[in-house]
Amino acid sequence: MKFLLIFVSLISLAFSKAYSQELQARFQDWSVFKTERGDKIVCYIASTPIKSEGNFDKRGEPFFLVTNIDNDADEISTSSGFIYNKTSNVELTFGIKKYYLFPYKTVAWANDKNDDADIIKEMQTNAEMIVNGVARDGKIAVDTYSLIGFVHSYKKLKEICQNIH
Repeated sequence: MKFLLIFVSLISLAFSKAYSQELQARFQDWSVFKTERGDKIVCYIASTPIKSEGNFDKRGEPFFLVTNIDNDADEISTSSGFIYNKTSNVELTFGIKKYYLFPYKTVAWANDKNDDADIIKEMQTNAEMIVNGVARDGKIAVDTYSLIGFVHSYKKLKEICQNIH
């Protein structure tokens, strides 16, 4: 639950103009950022879908993040750009391999640190991933993310967060 609270505030922070986000690097379809939240340094990599499908009428910008706070364990999170149906998991697919993320309002996370680590490993060895989300009104979004540049972005994230501490 600690991570949930951190990431709810991170998402607000990441898209708030009150805080400065510093773009550190860009590798193909992924960007590396650093920001501060109080006395904590937050490093994250972000991407948006290369393809979006579904039966939604209107939604916000979908995104996928891998975040490192104070050089602790890395955590994945995603948003499909709407409030998720709280009784429906968000499905993350790499080919035939699937992971189920738990949604909370507009963001979904892996269930634990082991899933985070497994998902990050998959992200390093696949060319793309697909996020299937169901909105509270039953609308569906299927977002395809390119993983081109992820490996370099992830290495840069680790380098930046390690050098800070």
